[in-house]
Amino acid sequence: MKFRQPNEMLVDQLLVKHMAGSRAYGTNLPTSDVDIRGVFVADELFYKSPWYTVEEINVDDEEDTKYYELSKFLKLLVDQNPNIVETLWVDEEDVLESSPGYELLRANREKLLSSKTAFTFSGYAVAQLKRIKGHNKWINNPQPEAQPRMMDFVTMVQSFADGKELKFDFNDPAHERTVLVHYGQDLYGMYENPEGKSYKAYDVTGALIANRDIETHTLGNPVRLIRFNRDEYKLAKEKHNQYWTWKKNRNESRSELEAKFGYDTKHAMHLVRLLRMGKEILTEGVVRVKRPDAKELLEIRDGKWTYEELVSYAEQLDSDIRKVHYKETKLQKTVDVKFATQLMFDAMELSWSGK
Repeated sequence: MKFRQPNEMLVDQLLVKHMAGSRAYGTNLPTSDVDIRGVFVADELFYKSPWYTVEEINVDDEEDTKYYELSKFLKLLVDQNPNIVETLWVDEEDVLESSPGYELLRANREKLLSSKTAFTFSGYAVAQLKRIKGHNKWINNPQPEAQPRMMDFVTMVQSFADGKELKFDFNDPAHERTVLVHYGQDLYGMYENPEGKSYKAYDVTGALIANRDIETHTLGNPVRLIRFNRDEYKLAKEKHNQYWTWKKNRNESRSELEAKFGYDTKHAMHLVRLLRMGKEILTEGVVRVKRPDAKELLEIRDGKWTYEELVSYAEQLDSDIRKVHYKETKLQKTVDVKFATQLMFDAMELSWSGK
C-alpha cells in the first residue's frame, strides 16, 4: 500500500475549499484577512493503520488556511462546533472548490444539526463576553507596575501594645526594625528590636523575613500577633501577572478599540453574531453564514453600542437561548452517529473512486 504525504492527498482528494471568517459573513473590510477553510479525504491507509494519522493541514504560504481531514471534520460537526457547522452552510458564491462528496454532505446538512448548538454557539459567545468583561475591568482598573508585596497582605490578630491599636501597617517606618518570628502556618509574632541588633521584618521586595537565628525568650513578650493573608496575596499576584501579560501581548488594533470605546468592539461583533446564529438555528433550523444583519454588526464593531448595552443584550439573548429556545426547538437532541458514519463512508468512496 503506497504512502503519500498529506499535501498530496489534499490535492487529489479535496472535498471543499471555501471562504471563511469575515468574508463569508459579509462583515469584511478592505483590511480584513483572507480566511480559507476546507475538507479533504485521507488515503485508506490512514484509516486502517494506527501509525499513519492526519487530522488537519495548515498551508504555510497562504494567509490563514486550514483543511480538516473528513473524519475529524465530522466528529467536530456532530459536536456542533460553530466554525465547522458553517462549512456546510456557506453561500455557494463563497465555495471556491467543490466535489460530489461535499455536495452529498451539504445535501444532508439539516440532518447534521442538533439542539446542542444552544451550548456551542452560545458557549463561544459567552467566552467572548467573559473576555470583554475581563478586559473592561483591566482598562478601568489598571494594575500598578510594581508587583504585590507580602507585607501589604498582613492583618493584625491581636495587639499587646499600649493604647488601642486598631490596625497595623507595615509601611509605617516605625516597624522597619521589628523582629518577626514565625509561629507556624501564616501566623507571626512581632517583637521590639533589641538595641544594637540589625533585625528587619521585611526585605527590599516587601517579602516577610521570619527570624530563625534568635531565641524568642531573649526578646520578651510580643508586641502584636499578625497573620499573612496568603490566598489574597496569591490572587493579587495572579491578577497582576494576567494584566501585564495581556497588556504586553494584546493586539495593537484591538488595544486601540479598547482605548477608544472601553471594550473590544471586534469581539463584541462576533459575540452578537454567534448568539443570533444560535437563536436562528434553534428556532428556524437554518445556519445563516452570510449575515443579513452585516451592516448592524459592522456598526457594533465601529462602537455604536455602549459597553452596558452590549452586556445587557448578550446576557438576555444567552438566557433566552438556554432557557426558552433550547426547550422549544424542533431540532434533534443529538446527531445520529450511525447516519453520520455512513455519510462519511459514502463521501470517502466518492473521493477515492474519483467521481
